[in-house]
Amino acid sequence: MTTPTAARTRIPALAFDIGLAALLGILTAGTTIGAAADHHPGPLAFVLIGVTAAFLAVRRRWPEIALAGSLAGLYTYLFLGLPEGPIYMLPAVAVFAFAFARPLKTVLAVLAGLFAVNTAFQTFVLGDIPDLWVNASITLVWLGIAAAGGRIVREARHARAREREAERERYRADERVEMAREIHDVVGHSLAVVSMNAGVALHVLEKRPGAPPEVVENLQAIRDASTRALQDLRATLAPLRQGRQGERRPTGAISDIAPLVEAIRTGGLDVGYTVTGEPGTVPTNIAATAYRVVQESLTNVIRHAEATRAEVRIDCDPKWIRILVEDDGRGGPIDFDRIGQGVTGMMERVVTSGGVFSAAPRPGGGFAVKADMPYVPSTA
Repeated sequence: MTTPTAARTRIPALAFDIGLAALLGILTAGTTIGAAADHHPGPLAFVLIGVTAAFLAVRRRWPEIALAGSLAGLYTYLFLGLPEGPIYMLPAVAVFAFAFARPLKTVLAVLAGLFAVNTAFQTFVLGDIPDLWVNASITLVWLGIAAAGGRIVREARHARAREREAERERYRADERVEMAREIHDVVGHSLAVVSMNAGVALHVLEKRPGAPPEVVENLQAIRDASTRALQDLRATLAPLRQGRQGERRPTGAISDIAPLVEAIRTGGLDVGYTVTGEPGTVPTNIAATAYRVVQESLTNVIRHAEATRAEVRIDCDPKWIRILVEDDGRGGPIDFDRIGQGVTGMMERVVTSGGVFSAAPRPGGGFAVKADMPYVPSTA
């Protein structure tokens, strides 16, 4: 289906092509009048020139038709013995357009065929110049100049397009850097304040005898979690702030999951944690994804599941890492209005890594998040 915008763009282009074809036909017809002093062109010559030029109107959309039609018009014109000269310009324009529009291999194959056909036609059909090599040289120059012009214009246009895309990418990179600064300044400041306040409160409580142990433990968990989050934020955004997107490194590892689980246990949720296999062989990007899946899953358990226990299992097979996070909460379908983009973010990370992700209620109650990701074991 053609959109209105595409239709509006195509109409002026078609009008331009028709106008250019008409102009070239008029110029060719006008210059043909004096091309041969002893051979005045008749009405048939002008008709054939007009038909040959008309094919150029479709050179943009159907360059093959424009090329075949203009060459057929040229050879008919020459076979009838009409005045030669300017009409050669019309197929040359079609060759230019074809070389511009099609891949180089296709252009070279077609040009080789045209070279053989035109050389044979000029030598054995017309016979004006019986020398095969002269006709071959003339054909080579005629086709070569037109085709080279088309390729040069094509490459120049592609180079301009690459420059514009590079400029847009630089602009997007600048936007990302500015966004990274804003995120770091706003969120980083808030996390630093949370960590500082938790530390101050913890310091005050530790000086007072009889402070409830659970309050002290929760303040420690708040301080440690906010500190880790601030460190992760800085590690993630630092390359963007410094304009080095290509140097970004994943944050989080399999070894970081145990402290994460311990911090959540301190907060009051009973969490079991089991790791099997060789976690040290898991590449850093896969390990970072595994960490984020566990982190987000446990966050959702705390915030939404109303669970009393969760279980985290990570199996590091020789070629796969398999993650399972289960809880005994209320289960039920995913409510995206309540949990935001957490599940979507986990799924995107896992799928991008070539893995399989699922998040669904358990048959016996509660909720389960599963992620299986392939990897090539790291030897580092």
